[in-house]
Amino acid sequence: MLFEKIELEASEAVLTVVRKHWFIITAELLGILMLILLPIILLSSFTILSTLIPISFKLTDYSSLATFAAAAWVLFCILTAFMTWTHYYLDLWIITDRRIIVVDQIHFFNRKVSSFRLERLQDIKVSVNGIIPTFLNFGTILAQTASDAESNFMSNGLPDPRGLQSTIQKATDARLQTLSGTVNNVVLD
Repeated sequence: MLFEKIELEASEAVLTVVRKHWFIITAELLGILMLILLPIILLSSFTILSTLIPISFKLTDYSSLATFAAAAWVLFCILTAFMTWTHYYLDLWIITDRRIIVVDQIHFFNRKVSSFRLERLQDIKVSVNGIIPTFLNFGTILAQTASDAESNFMSNGLPDPRGLQSTIQKATDARLQTLSGTVNNVVLD
């Protein structure tokens, strides 16, 4: 798995690993399933319609073309389903006691892994918009760092965003206390 390939610093502890909420992938896969059924519905409705209304066009004359088009459509939908699952499985937020690592799977062979140290975190915003996200407790998290806007990290559909915000905030506070204690010890010595 991708998580084991991420190198952690010495004595760095993983607090939590977060993927998108299960509802996100379920809704996307159900949509793809409906798209897979679309050729069957269209062919069935055309067959029923041709029995009710006399049409000079016969589908049996083009059965091989219709079969090829339906098979290509189903193959495209299956490829889309695998891409959806790949995004779900490989998109991660890894929160450690020192940093946040965000893995974003962009395409099949294009992945972006970003990280920022907790002491650079300036603001973390949580938004839960809508009825379903409110009931199922998932939303968007935006983490802003002290550097330019390109280093801001945002992910949609993360489960328990307020709990995740609390975990990140506690880890940030602990990290800042550790660093200030280290600075104070160095100054005192």
